[in-house]
Amino acid sequence: MSTVIKCQGCGAILQTEDSTKVGYALSLDHEYCQSCYRLMHYGEANIHFHPEDLPSLEKDSLIVMVSSILHIDMLFSYPVYRYQSEAHFVYLINQIDLLPESTNLDLLVKRLTQKAQSLNVPFEDIILMSAVNRFDIENLKQYLSSYKYKNIYLLGVQNSGKTTIYKVLTQQTKALAFKKAGLTQEALSAPFGDQIIYDMPGLYQEGYLHQILPYETYKKLIPDEKIKPRIYQIKDQQSLIIEGLIGITFGGQNLTAVLYCDQNLKIHKTNAARVKELLTHKEDHFKIYAEEYEQKALRIPKKKIQITFADMGFLHIIGPAHLTIIYPKGMHLSMTEAMFE
Repeated sequence: MSTVIKCQGCGAILQTEDSTKVGYALSLDHEYCQSCYRLMHYGEANIHFHPEDLPSLEKDSLIVMVSSILHIDMLFSYPVYRYQSEAHFVYLINQIDLLPESTNLDLLVKRLTQKAQSLNVPFEDIILMSAVNRFDIENLKQYLSSYKYKNIYLLGVQNSGKTTIYKVLTQQTKALAFKKAGLTQEALSAPFGDQIIYDMPGLYQEGYLHQILPYETYKKLIPDEKIKPRIYQIKDQQSLIIEGLIGITFGGQNLTAVLYCDQNLKIHKTNAARVKELLTHKEDHFKIYAEEYEQKALRIPKKKIQITFADMGFLHIIGPAHLTIIYPKGMHLSMTEAMFE
């Protein structure tokens, strides 16, 4: 009987027959498939795919739904509990270290709890943490150990930090954790005391940056260090252009716009008349831009609202106001009540 050998980085079954398919390796003696090897050593992103089907999950298990703080607008969008109603669910928001130190985390938990309850989402806890904070990891270890379920699944949207958490919990250092969507191909598993932890392939999210830009570009746009909010005082019909990707025109008086995004993103303040001109001739003005754009008009009520731009970041603004946003065609864009202050 042949032995199945998996890539230590992504979990794909190794094969030597077809270099165009997932799991290709020069030899079955290698620890990594060629895609993982080239990602590790050369920063090249090749043929990892994006699973669209939910994996099989055991009943009477603990499912930890991992989300990056950048994805909180989508936190309860995947009804996994409908596929395995006999499991127990904990929601873990990772990368809270990206938020400013002044962030009211109690308010964030309160609003997430209210949202889950309004959607009738079953959960036992909502946890805020950072996978790079040793204190948070030790607390998570103790918390997970307090459950008696044999199987613990780490599940969530691609690029949410599941593999980083898996590695620090299990000391499986060969698993790869990069800002690359669809990296984990098959479930990785390892002992955790008397339990088993599974790092599951990421759930596919339409409209995130990996659909719009090449890996070498989008990995630089996703924040990985503490965000310093950029605050803009905006007059009626003034605009902000983020790289050559997003143009936001503001309608309203004495508005304050706060952008949470990577510090290296180039943001240009201009007037409404210039936005379409700049994006029409994008190649002449920007190093990063989209091939096609679409436009959306949003009416902002008299409260603090969060506009999320895929996994790139978000905007906070207090209405009343109206926005006209030009953004890459197909990019995920959502409007919710601001989840934190």
